[in-house]
Amino acid sequence: MNNDLSPIRPAAPESSDKVNAAKAAYIAVARQRYTKSTYDIEIDDAPVVGIAEDGAWVAAWLWVSQEDAGLCEEEAVLSSEA
Repeated sequence: MNNDLSPIRPAAPESSDKVNAAKAAYIAVARQRYTKSTYDIEIDDAPVVGIAEDGAWVAAWLWVSQEDAGLCEEEAVLSSEA
């Protein structure tokens, strides 16, 4: 019986396993395609993955130099100050 008073049940374990497998697949493709490119892109060991209707967003780190940002050393904010 399914009514407004029914308890909320957690997702079935196989559903969680499917989501984790899908996230792992997206992460693997992101690493293969983008971390071996000419750009300096890094992906954490366990990145945030946002699954959408027809794909997913995989969080990554992109390197931007002071020069590319148009900053001189004095203008740049050091990570120890941030």
